[in-house]
Amino acid sequence: MEYRVLGKTGLKVSVVGVGGLGFATRGKLCTPDRNGLPEIVRIINRALDLGVNIFDTAYVYGGGIPEEGLGMVMKTRRKEAVILSRTHVYQVSDKPEETAASLETSLRRLQTDTVDIYQLHDVSSPESFRKVIDCGIYDVLKKAKKEGKVRFIGFSTHGGYEIAKMMIETGDVDVLTVSYNILHRKRSAGDRENLRETSEKLFPLAKKHDIGITVMKPLGGSSLMSPDEKGKSLSALKLIRYVVQNPYVHAVTPGIDNMEQLEEDVKAGDPAYGLTGQDIREFEEEAGKWGSEFCRQCGYCKPCPREINIPAVLKNLMEWRRTRKESVIESYKKLEARASSCIACKVCEERCPYHLPISGMMSEASEAFENV
Repeated sequence: MEYRVLGKTGLKVSVVGVGGLGFATRGKLCTPDRNGLPEIVRIINRALDLGVNIFDTAYVYGGGIPEEGLGMVMKTRRKEAVILSRTHVYQVSDKPEETAASLETSLRRLQTDTVDIYQLHDVSSPESFRKVIDCGIYDVLKKAKKEGKVRFIGFSTHGGYEIAKMMIETGDVDVLTVSYNILHRKRSAGDRENLRETSEKLFPLAKKHDIGITVMKPLGGSSLMSPDEKGKSLSALKLIRYVVQNPYVHAVTPGIDNMEQLEEDVKAGDPAYGLTGQDIREFEEEAGKWGSEFCRQCGYCKPCPREINIPAVLKNLMEWRRTRKESVIESYKKLEARASSCIACKVCEERCPYHLPISGMMSEASEAFENV
C-alpha cells in the first residue's frame, strides 16, 4: 500500500481507503435490525489488516450504522485509523446548534473523543456556501477544532471549481472531498461539477494552498462497472488506479459493501498495478461509451413521493442505452413502482447534486420498458 501526506494536515493516509456510503447504499448491511453490523466490522478490520487507514463516512449514511460499525472497531484499533466524517444537517436546519449536535452524535457512534477530519457535507452551490458561512454553521467546525473534538475541517462538494475556490479562499479549509473519475465531462448541461476543471484547475489550486484532497465516486457509484452489450465491464481496480495515479490526489475512498470487493479495490494502492500511458489512453476510450446523463447512484434524490426507486430506474436506463439487452427489461419489471408513476414534481432534480433531468429520464424509461 502506498501512503501520501494529506496536505497541511500532515496525516499519512493510504491512497486507497474505504467509503462508508457503500455500506449504506448496496446490499443489506444497514437495515433497522442492525444485522449487518458484524459484516461491516469484519470488512473494516480486514481493511486495516491490508494497510488501509482512512475511512470515509457521514452522519447521514445508513441511519448512522456505518459510523457505529467503524466505532466498534475503533474501540481497539483507533490509533491505526484516520476517520473522516461529515454532516449535512445544515441542509434542513440553519441553526448552528443542530450541526453541533450532529457532531456529538457522530463522536458517540464512533466511540472516540476526536474525529480526525470533519466536513460539511455536499456544499455544492453559492447559496449553500453562503448559508454555512453567514449562519455560523462553519464556525461550529472551527470551534470544534479549537476544542479538540476534530483535528481538521473542510467540505465535501459536488459544486465544481468555482465553489471549491470560494472554500479555499476562506483560509480555514484543511481537506476537501470531491468527485473525480475517468469521465472527464459534465454529466448534464446544468451540472456545476466539471471533472476536467477539477483535474486541471481545482487540484493545482488545492496544492498551492496545501489542501488535502480525498476523492469520492471513483466508480461512479459502481455504475461504471455495469456490463456492455458484450458482457464486458470496466475494471474496478483500473478505475481506482486511474484516480490514484493523479499526483494531486491524496486518497480515494470507493464505497465498499463486501469482502471480495475490498480485496480487489485495495490492490489499486499497490504501485505494481500502475497504468502505462497507453493503458490510460485505451481505458479512457473504453469509458467513452457512458453517456453525458450519468447517474452516480448516490441516492440523494430519494425519497420519491410516488415511491419510485429512482437510482434503480436510472441504472436500468443507462444499461439499456448501452446494451439493449432483454435482461435489463426483466430487471426493470422487478421494481415495485414504475417510472410512469412519475408526476414530474422535480423534487428529485432539486436534490440531485449532478442536476440530472430525472423527470425526462423517467419518461424515457417508461417508454423503453413499459411499452414493449
